[in-house]
Amino acid sequence: MLMAKQKIDWFQAIKDIRVELGCDILTAERIALNDPDWRRWVEVQINRDPDCRKMARHHIRNRGPASLIAELNGRLTIRDEG
Repeated sequence: MLMAKQKIDWFQAIKDIRVELGCDILTAERIALNDPDWRRWVEVQINRDPDCRKMARHHIRNRGPASLIAELNGRLTIRDEG
């Protein structure tokens, strides 16, 4: 149950950032991932939860080099900005 709530909280956080800043989804995700707690949670989810992993791989395919996620040695990770 807790995991489902956290997923909902992630989607709500992205929606809230978009409303507050008037930005697109990718920018809102980038902003959210600057928070160490969200970043850590997302990295765990994209490697543990099959649905999250599927969405992460879809993100990589669609965004290519602009993707916020990379796959290194079979493990998905959040790319560092810079």
